[in-house]
Amino acid sequence: MSGHPTPRVPKAPNEANTYEATLKKNQIHGWRLEICQKVRNFDSDIDNYLRTFLSSQTPYVAAIGADVLNMASKFEPKRGMEKESYAPLLKIFTALVAYFPADRRPSFYGGYEQRIPFPFSDFAHRHHKSKPDLAVSWPGDVLPSDRKIESPHCRQFSMAIEVKALNTDDPFVKYKNGRRTLSNTRADKLVQLAVNARNLLFAHGLLAAFTLGIYGEVVRIVRFDHACAVASPPMNIKTLEGLRAIQEFFWRFVHPWEGGPGTVVGADPTVRHLTAEDKAWLKTRIGAEAGSPFGKVHFEEARWVQVWDSEDNSPAEPKAYILFKVVDVNARLFSRSTMVWKCIEDTRLRPREGPGAQAGDQEELVLQIVKEQWRQCIRTPEKEFYDRMNSTIKDPADRIGLPNMVHGCDMGKRDVKRWETAVASKPWQSDDDLLRTHAEPSEDADESEVDREFPAPVIERGYVPSLPIPMHQTHSWRLTVGASMMAKERSHMRLVVDTVGRPLDQFGSTKELVMAIYDAIRGHRTLMERGGILHRDVSSGNILIVDKQPRERVPCKGILHDYDYSSMTKKPPLAADPSDVPGQIPALHPLERMGDNEPENVAELKERTGTYYFISVELFRSPKANGDCVLHDTHHDLESFIWVLVWIVLRHVRHDHERGREACSVVFKYGDDNAAASAKRNWLLDCVETPLSVPGNSPLTDLLFELHEMMFMALVVPVRIRSSLTYDTVLAAFETAIKREDWPTDDKALPFVPPKTEKLDTKSENFDNDPPTALQGVCFDADVLDSDQLDADVLELDQLDSDELKSDQLDSDEPDSNEHDVDEPNPPEVKHQKKRTHERFADEEESELPSVFTETRSDATGSRKRQRNNQGVAARSSAGPSSSRAARGSVRGTSGGSGTTGGRGTVGSRRAVERLIEEAMKKARSSG
Repeated sequence: MSGHPTPRVPKAPNEANTYEATLKKNQIHGWRLEICQKVRNFDSDIDNYLRTFLSSQTPYVAAIGADVLNMASKFEPKRGMEKESYAPLLKIFTALVAYFPADRRPSFYGGYEQRIPFPFSDFAHRHHKSKPDLAVSWPGDVLPSDRKIESPHCRQFSMAIEVKALNTDDPFVKYKNGRRTLSNTRADKLVQLAVNARNLLFAHGLLAAFTLGIYGEVVRIVRFDHACAVASPPMNIKTLEGLRAIQEFFWRFVHPWEGGPGTVVGADPTVRHLTAEDKAWLKTRIGAEAGSPFGKVHFEEARWVQVWDSEDNSPAEPKAYILFKVVDVNARLFSRSTMVWKCIEDTRLRPREGPGAQAGDQEELVLQIVKEQWRQCIRTPEKEFYDRMNSTIKDPADRIGLPNMVHGCDMGKRDVKRWETAVASKPWQSDDDLLRTHAEPSEDADESEVDREFPAPVIERGYVPSLPIPMHQTHSWRLTVGASMMAKERSHMRLVVDTVGRPLDQFGSTKELVMAIYDAIRGHRTLMERGGILHRDVSSGNILIVDKQPRERVPCKGILHDYDYSSMTKKPPLAADPSDVPGQIPALHPLERMGDNEPENVAELKERTGTYYFISVELFRSPKANGDCVLHDTHHDLESFIWVLVWIVLRHVRHDHERGREACSVVFKYGDDNAAASAKRNWLLDCVETPLSVPGNSPLTDLLFELHEMMFMALVVPVRIRSSLTYDTVLAAFETAIKREDWPTDDKALPFVPPKTEKLDTKSENFDNDPPTALQGVCFDADVLDSDQLDADVLELDQLDSDELKSDQLDSDEPDSNEHDVDEPNPPEVKHQKKRTHERFADEEESELPSVFTETRSDATGSRKRQRNNQGVAARSSAGPSSSRAARGSVRGTSGGSGTTGGRGTVGSRRAVERLIEEAMKKARSSG
């Protein structure tokens, strides 16, 4: 490891803690952060842009009629009259494609007054609706021109078009200094394109999505993939040259290198929506089980995919799966964009074994999971971690808490090898050879079907099409900046695992929740001690509650998945030479795939990983002057497991925290490392006086207290007497709780509704030099905004940044710290006191007790007072606490009551903390 922390500017978080964070005006700020420095201009002419990004085997011949030129000459966009441009544009575009074969011809729709939901119904409530000005159909589909579509959806469109009234609205223009200096108003025009592109990518499983931006007379093509966006040179819609370029774009768009009529450039040839026959077969297969564990199945959202096992040029037949239920989705655009699906294999395509058996015969229904994501190319492919797991943990009985990959590969690596084989004019052994894959001709492309107003297309003599760039691996940065940008590219993964589960926030009971996390920790331990793999991204989304698993597997309640940000030792621990690291697991090398020839700054770029809310407090520490920083270890992941439990309890369990639904936003801050670490430490201090309890649930309350004590001793007490979390202590606490017989049975997960708190101000952000720190609570997505709704300072989009460490939340340069916590109600002087206090907690040379142990805390903190729940206390005391619990009981007994100067009992709190410190020091002395 490089010894330097990841440069970071947080993106907007996936989870909203407050109602204000869900508002459109605040979500738009998250989108600004998402696209910041991820939009590139293509520095060449339009012809080269079209050849590079829209390869086609079907040559284009210009066919611009006089009527098109006449319509274009009369097109006069005017300030404040954007909507008046829609009808003329629809007529021009329709005329440009009129001579296309009917099954390749797109149609255009003016649905600017209609809002379109996020593509997946189960997650639509998390995202605001989009509202493209114009939309383009799939080739051969005819959209209505005289009426509105009832309930329009992304699945009906292949492209979105955004229109602005003036040439000066063009957000891609460069000024004399060679940079694009944009106000937020103009940056929001990029956001409009980005939101539409994101929805198209997810709705169809596209590898790249195209949008059009029309700014007065200027037309831009903008191609989006999961690494960045690339804008074309400008085209003038009123000139013959501009109309020709637009027409050629549409022609190439509907004549992709692979695929027949009805497909477009950017579509994944290994994915398609279900046909009527597919839907009928799927309903037959899952019919009896469509209620549970599936819930409602949206058949229109399901898709059919192919999965390969090999990335090499060897004869191989893919397996086919039908993905019918989205379990989870990371809806970010420039990120891993992970999707987790429930699926079944399409057995219609493979022969059945046994006498008289036929393909497609009914057999036992086997539910599995397909995971799709776009990994960073410099990261170790997740498949390699599964290979290590399979080679070191062979006995199914030892795989508790761990999934098993049954099929899959890095589709990006396979696609690159397929392309390299074609470039070398060598045969590709599978059916999808680029040199043998020809675009299927249109069924109705005979002369009689061609509009006689235009000349029939003629294949030019000597026409040699360019091979398409591999699209399962992004090349946008390399094509626009250079080969050195490989670190920013992403590769498409598609894996099939054998264990089906559901997210943690869908637990049926709190005991099931605790058991799932317990099994995930067991799996984490096995993986580390047997496989030499450290997960490094423990989060609420990476632990699943098990619904079904293969019969040969030992039953368990939870699994830990998502290993693409893990670290792996060079050798498995049992195979390592003991002389390398005596008595220890070998040192981790998270970027072992990177050779000595890779630039040093790439290694520095990718060090700190983790989903921001669950990152260990210690990992938030800034590096020292000599560059040393905290190295990720097992106790950091164990701490993340505990934060996951606290997160779920605060959001989905009826607890007694004084802030109620706001508690999560108090404990879990986003975007500012100092604020995030301080908020967690403050909560650990608060719980000494008033421990978090769950009324009527003594086992969970006791478990939370036990884990709190461990965290307090690991994070809050002076460094010289701290004790790190260990597998044994954490697992023992979970085991004790699980063995209890007094768990409630009717306490399934409650829905979390973000509470109303303070409004977030996104207008004061300055984008002049570096991307800003994300505001606390800024959420996942945004609706498109009217172009003049927001205005602020400037946003520099040409400055190259370092790609995000973890695509879900970290991205660029070190942020400036927020001076005050957004959701903290205390006055400024109290906040400064806390900041100074916790700076002292982080000091490794600390030898005296922090000031909080000897000074009375301000009466302003009295707003947090609350009474312990009598039922919980009685249940805990009746459970027969151990000696350590008895000690904790005495600590609780010191809180509140007389002798306090404020409502929360600061003297009692100080004494309680001192008792814990004294106990820790005794243990330290007794252990030498």
